[in-house]
Amino acid sequence: MLSTLTTKAYIAATEGLRKFKENQQGVTAIEYGLIAIVIAVFIIAVFYKDGGFISQLSKKFSDLGKTIASAVVS
Repeated sequence: MLSTLTTKAYIAATEGLRKFKENQQGVTAIEYGLIAIVIAVFIIAVFYKDGGFISQLSKKFSDLGKTIASAVVS
């Protein structure tokens, strides 16, 4: 009797582990999360580093403002 229960418990545990390893549910969400993190890091690196897009854009608007302020209206 004890060996039968032990065998059934072993089979149930083995089947449970096999099903757990084969389960793919949630993997896609994790992959999309990792892709979003990579994109966020890329955006931060490109746009907010020294000499990046944001600082260049700010410089251009500053230059444009100085040009407009120094224009002579006649």
